[in-house]
Amino acid sequence: MDEFNLHLTGDIHAVVAANNLLAAAIDARMFHESTQTDEALFNRLCPSKKGIRTFSPVMFTRLKKLGINKSNPDDLTTEEKRSFARLDIDPSTITWQRVMDTNDRFLRKITIGQGEQEQGKIRQTGFDIAVASEVMAVLALTTDVKDMRERLGKMVVASSLTGEPITADDIGCGGALAVLMKDAIKPNLMQTLEGTPVFVHAGPFANIAHGNSSILADRIALKLAGTDSKTPTPGYVITEAGFGADIGMEKFFDIKCRYSQLIPDAVVLVATVRSLKMHGGGPEVIAGKPLSEVYRSENVDLLKLGVKNMQAHVKNARKFGVPVIVAVNKF
Repeated sequence: MDEFNLHLTGDIHAVVAANNLLAAAIDARMFHESTQTDEALFNRLCPSKKGIRTFSPVMFTRLKKLGINKSNPDDLTTEEKRSFARLDIDPSTITWQRVMDTNDRFLRKITIGQGEQEQGKIRQTGFDIAVASEVMAVLALTTDVKDMRERLGKMVVASSLTGEPITADDIGCGGALAVLMKDAIKPNLMQTLEGTPVFVHAGPFANIAHGNSSILADRIALKLAGTDSKTPTPGYVITEAGFGADIGMEKFFDIKCRYSQLIPDAVVLVATVRSLKMHGGGPEVIAGKPLSEVYRSENVDLLKLGVKNMQAHVKNARKFGVPVIVAVNKF
């Protein structure tokens, strides 16, 4: 058995880099807008090179959003230049936080901008865990590089003072984010202890995102397994939907399947005898404390009560029109 590479060729590091680049760009943009004139801001965005100004490709997205149908920067009126150059981000509406892949509770709420060079531009923000980044959710739902680029650019990070949504493309970061994520888009091929090939790719939280592995991993796995009807002995692919049937499975159908256009042949509902006992009213399981004897010995009555919970999940799964297989894990 080979050692499991927790870095997974750098997928999470790429998510962290992309997320934090956008976070830095948000604060930098607010700083420059608060310290410079409209004309100076416009000149920074569209500098004159040998007497010629041009818009970069991403800028046309913002121009279209503003209703400005002009391709030459010099043709913009004074008011159009101001609208184009100033995002006027409302600091109280910023939803985009920095991330890191370490559970550090003391970074949940921090104050930034205390350096002398920041000229008093202080605000409160915080850190999320890396997989909670919207960049991770985008990675899991993307179908190709072009699609990923578009999704990254459309991510909303805040609102303007007038209530307009501010996106990564408004800030001009969409392309840079895609460059940082271009290698992470490739699924990681690994294997189980039994030697079964498995793709480990993406991990968006199911409590805030959709809690499923990537669409790309599923599509590649289906091709490699030979699931085509023309294949003499077609294989099968099992894809995981995390955070339980009440979150991961339902988001798999409601979100992932709608984007991927892939329809599963069955639902595999995984349970354990211990979990069923707990759902039947067994003692609370607390991390770090010894497991109650109830979970180590036979208790059929408690198990029967827990099965009612499992039956509810089976009922929910059947509503999606596919058969349900119950698998009980053995310790």
